[in-house]
Parts: sequence; structure tokens; C-alpha cells
Amino acid sequence: MAGLQIEGEEEPLLGDTPGSREWDILETEEHYKSRWRSIRILYLTMFLSSVGFSIVILSIWPYLQKIDQTADTRFLGWVIASYSLGQMVASPIFGLWSNYRPRKEPLIVSIFISVAANCLYAYVHIPASHNKYYMLVARGLLGIGAGNVAVVRSYTAGATSLQERTSSMANISMCQALGFILGPVFQTCFAFIGEKGVTWDVIKLRINMYTTPVLLSAFLGILNIILILAILREHRVDDSGRQCKNINFEE
Repeated sequence: MAGLQIEGEEEPLLGDTPGSREWDILETEEHYKSRWRSIRILYLTMFLSSVGFSIVILSIWPYLQKIDQTADTRFLGWVIASYSLGQMVASPIFGLWSNYRPRKEPLIVSIFISVAANCLYAYVHIPASHNKYYMLVARGLLGIGAGNVAVVRSYTAGATSLQERTSSMANISMCQALGFILGPVFQTCFAFIGEKGVTWDVIKLRINMYTTPVLLSAFLGILNIILILAILREHRVDDSGRQCKNINFEE
């Protein structure tokens, strides 16, 4: 049911087994596994959030020119910056929300916003005019969805002991960096579809090299929401690893 602290024993990077952890107190194996399952779901959330930013970064300019010929490089700068502006505004709001409510709530809402933003991006070709502004809104909403980075980091900090925290936060940064790096790689995999692609007339959806990456990102976002609903649980421990009992919102 539980393990005891052993001096000099090191915590593995991902905290895989309860037997390898230095224990200050008793912790059930069930609680330990649930805690680390929740943390790993947030690793995935951080990775997908970063992928959502970079998976279209190389194709924004040609897509923008294709949907609205009035767009210039100055407007492109605003489209790129809108993501960061949205994230800057949303991060403290989601962080404050998570201080008073289960952190599952702002996570699900933020990811849902990202899914909606990706769907909007896939449909920015439909309006008869001002298409560039729809793309600007789509990227801004995606940035708002990425404001969950504050919740991810605060949850991880609160659900790990002082000994576990450094490696866990390093893993979050690693997942974030991998998302930024691999996003353009994923986009390249869809280049063979071409600019024309195919059109799903029933829902007026164009599936081409510009829209397929965001549709994939939207699908992964929905999958992420399902995993959060099914797996993520509220866990808070102190610096010694003792489970906090004063959580006001039990699930």
C-alpha cells in the first residue's frame, strides 16, 4: 500500500514507480499513480498547445495571401502577434480561475477555445470579404486557449513534492519545446495534399495543405479534453509530499 523514505535514493525523471521515490510519509500506491497520471496528461496538454501554435506558422503567409489579397506583411505581423497577445491576456484569467475552482474547468474551457479557433481557421476562406480579419481572430483565440500554460504549471507545482518539482517542471518545458519544434514537421507531412486538395461540399470544408494541420490539431484537442475528463484528478501535496486535505472542491 505504501513506501517508506530511503536516504540517497533519487527520483526518476518521470516518476515512474512509487518504489523509486524518496518517501517522507506514507502514500498509497493508488494515490501515487493517480497523481502521476494527472501530471502526465498535463505534459500532453502542454505539448499539444505548443503544436497548435507552430503547426501552421510556416504556411500562414501563403494562406493569408490566398484568402485575402489585401493582406500585407504588416498585417501578417499582427496575425503572428495576436497569438501572444491572446495568451498574455488569458493566462492570468485562467490562473485566477484555477485558484478558486477545480483546475479541470479552465483547462477544458481553454482547450475548447483552441479547438474552436482551429475550426475557424479552417473556414476563413468562406466569407466574401475581410477574410484576413477572421484569420486574425482565429489566431488570437488560439492564443487565448494557450493561456492554460499558467494552469498547467501551477497544477504541476502543487501536485509535486519539492524533490519532484524540478524534474516535473523540466518535463513541462521539454514538452513545450518539442511542440514548437515538431509542429512544422507535422505540417510538412501534409504538403503532399497541395493547395487545392479536396472540398467537402456538405459542410463547405476545404481539406488542403493549409487546413489539414489545424483540423488535426482540433481533433487532438478534443482527444485531450476527453483524457482530462477521464483521468485528471485534483492532487495537492506539500513540499514533503504530504497530501493536502483542505481542498474545497472535491470531485
